[in-house]
Amino acid sequence: MPAREWRIPILLFLLTLVTTTLTGAAYAGAGLSEWYRGLSFSIPLIAILLTHEMGHYLAAKKHGVATSPPWFIPLPPAIGIGTLGAVIRIREPITSRNALMEIGAAGPLMGMLVALPVLIIGVALSEVKQIPLASQVEVISEGNSLLYVLVKYVIHGSFLPFAGRDIMMHPVAFAGWIGLLVTMINLIPVGQLDGGHIAFAWFGDRYSRFSRRLHAFLPLFGVGVFLYVFASDAITGTLKSSMSLLVTGTGLSRDAFTTAISAAMPWFIWPFVLIILRKLGGDEIHPPVGPDKLTRRSRVIALATAVLFLLIFMPIPMRAQ
Repeated sequence: MPAREWRIPILLFLLTLVTTTLTGAAYAGAGLSEWYRGLSFSIPLIAILLTHEMGHYLAAKKHGVATSPPWFIPLPPAIGIGTLGAVIRIREPITSRNALMEIGAAGPLMGMLVALPVLIIGVALSEVKQIPLASQVEVISEGNSLLYVLVKYVIHGSFLPFAGRDIMMHPVAFAGWIGLLVTMINLIPVGQLDGGHIAFAWFGDRYSRFSRRLHAFLPLFGVGVFLYVFASDAITGTLKSSMSLLVTGTGLSRDAFTTAISAAMPWFIWPFVLIILRKLGGDEIHPPVGPDKLTRRSRVIALATAVLFLLIFMPIPMRAQ
């Protein structure tokens, strides 16, 4: 590959390092003069994203599939986490089911080799504290998955959150948690997400119809999340308001509807983004795959990614408290 093809990807990489560092500094409560405090967030996050995309890149090279270098997508520090992640562009159809399986799964599996130790170190650096009442400060709680809950239990000795207590995420823990979230999103078995590649490699072209149905189901899942959070907040709202009045003299300022919308919103946004990506790709659910039979290695890889998806799945990725 010509060296000039790496110029823009390297520039975007450096720019993303800047935006995520400034985001990390803001998360740590530091100003521009202490920008370096954001490195504890940006470096592990960049490492996770880069390892994920290099997994795809190296697997594609192994199978002789032409691909672009990883392209990072920076965002202004005031928007989100300073990046929309990274992508590579596969420049030709992948006709082998086994090649498609390995290329699709290599990113999530390799990314988790970095994300898991980052998460463990970050949770170990995080303190367990009382969660402030919503009337005292606006609180955004990160989503829990089986793996995340297990890591918190092993390190801090209790299932968290519990009895109004949870970890206050260290920047390293925040980076590790984002690594889990990004991997979970990519493993949703829809379209040309990593999970879609894996599902198409497993089931073949007959998966197209189910992929469309699953895509259409995601907003319905969001409705289910909304109703669950709304109901649970409505049931406990009176008790929370009473506690807030006793402690602070004021009632809770956030209503159950707003909380439920914030919890369900990702399941409405992600399908919309996937539709845009599909339209940009020629409105094709997934390129046709070949008739070759999956090897034992490919079946083991598929099982590993399925187990990983179950371990990191977050029904409620983030919600206001």
